[in-house]
Amino acid sequence: MMARLLSRTTASVLTFVHLGLAGLVLTSPGLESRALAQVDPQAPLLIVNVASFERLLGQVATTFEAAGRPELAESLGGQLARVNDLKGLNRNQSMGVMLYLTGFSPTTVAYVPVKNIDDLMKTAELGPVSTTKVGEDRYEVKARQQTLYVKMQGNYAFVSNDSSAVNLEYPDPAATAKRFSASYDVSAAVSLKSLEPATRQLFYNIFKAQAENGLQRRDNEPEAAWEMRKAEGERTLAVMEILLNQGNEILVGWTMSPVEKAAALEVVITANQGSEYAAYFAEIQGARSRFSNLVNTTNPMSLSLSWKLDKPSRKSMRTMLGVAQKEMFKRMAADDANVEDENHPIRQLFSVLDGTVAEGHADLLMQMVGTAPGPFSLVGGMKMEDTGTLSNALLDVLGRLKGRPGIADVRLNSSTHNGVDIHRIEPAGQGSGRERLFGGPPSIYLAVDKSVLWFAVGAEKAPGDLKKAMDKAAEPRSETAAAVPMQMVMNFASFSEMFDPQQSEGFAGRARRAFGKGGDALRMEVLPVTDGMRFRIQFDEAFLRLAGAEAARRMDRGN
Repeated sequence: MMARLLSRTTASVLTFVHLGLAGLVLTSPGLESRALAQVDPQAPLLIVNVASFERLLGQVATTFEAAGRPELAESLGGQLARVNDLKGLNRNQSMGVMLYLTGFSPTTVAYVPVKNIDDLMKTAELGPVSTTKVGEDRYEVKARQQTLYVKMQGNYAFVSNDSSAVNLEYPDPAATAKRFSASYDVSAAVSLKSLEPATRQLFYNIFKAQAENGLQRRDNEPEAAWEMRKAEGERTLAVMEILLNQGNEILVGWTMSPVEKAAALEVVITANQGSEYAAYFAEIQGARSRFSNLVNTTNPMSLSLSWKLDKPSRKSMRTMLGVAQKEMFKRMAADDANVEDENHPIRQLFSVLDGTVAEGHADLLMQMVGTAPGPFSLVGGMKMEDTGTLSNALLDVLGRLKGRPGIADVRLNSSTHNGVDIHRIEPAGQGSGRERLFGGPPSIYLAVDKSVLWFAVGAEKAPGDLKKAMDKAAEPRSETAAAVPMQMVMNFASFSEMFDPQQSEGFAGRARRAFGKGGDALRMEVLPVTDGMRFRIQFDEAFLRLAGAEAARRMDRGN
């Protein structure tokens, strides 16, 4: 039970990341007010942009080079020869697709960089299509039962299946896509400012009707599960409202560096300037972590979260804690005569959790410590309010776990470190995978000091690793260290033996070989930007190595 409680509490804290990325949850009467940007009906709702065809070829080459198969990238030249080397296409300029929305009628227009339009039409005819010049700078491309209409404007061909769409004048795509191509090889941007207020309201009403229908209690659904799902659904509905009301743009971008041999995926959400949404993003950066001394990206895994919470998200979390408290009473204190007593240990435990959420700063750190091939320990801490009350309540709750299903043993005050008691929980039914990771059957260790709920999961070395973390966190912290809302690093080479060590071949073996050559880190971070926030995932060279090896394997099998 305590293991599940710890897991659920940690998962709940991590949802704050999702809250920030998806949008600020606010309580508002409707979509017709509050800092809406001036509508720009000429802006496309969606732009999907490719920096250039040559950049895409560069990604392929980098991936195969990382896998030690550069000849496969060279073989693409032979494949392109079959399509006339795309003659007529400017392979060094941006290209993509724009989607416009009038009411609910979407219109799609592609923009294609052209070096020579006649050559490009001849290249197109290599496929099962025919091309016809129907006027000055106008062409029709017929493929089976579909006709595409083409208009040359400057150095670009605009292509659509709507003949009226190509009659419009468009801004120069090279200038429009410049900000995308400067940062990303491939990107997609949703411009919320292109939506008229009536369209926003209609979108919201449809989404709300669907969401509310889904929030009804299902047949045979436990009440607690329904209340949790309902709270999450209401939060999602509020997120959609604020995105439509105050959101400016949602951008997703992918890039790969041939120099660093790394790739990155980013999601950037921006709000209308001067809106409450933008103010919330500006506030996030200021929260300093209690665990800044412990941040170490060389560990096998490291996650740190220092997140400022807005009022509605605090309300949502407190609702979920109330549901969890009721469930704990049912399972652990159903026959307790003092269940309504405000001083009941379970009620006190949740009072501390509730107060921590109400304080408005989620501060958490988790790390996997150890060196390959192991054993490892999972060590972490969560900053809490009123730890004196928490310590006493936790002692009582842990005592109630003894003899319960899934618990082999509970040892209160199993050890002490600098005056802080450490409690040990031994779960029942350990699996071989856990024992391989931790070097033996893992136990759960809990301790409460003046401001932190500490925890560790592991075998013999876990208590020592926990004590080292407590000592390190107690050292003076740098006043100049930057406050990072969220960052996570996983160094996969440390876990390579977890990929089924009995198999030398197959995906497990290929993964071990890819990660065992270095460059094995997966990095995630959340950082504020002007009027918004950026979520970034970086894949180091080992991931390109593995992806290239898998693609090469399939190509070899196809030959």
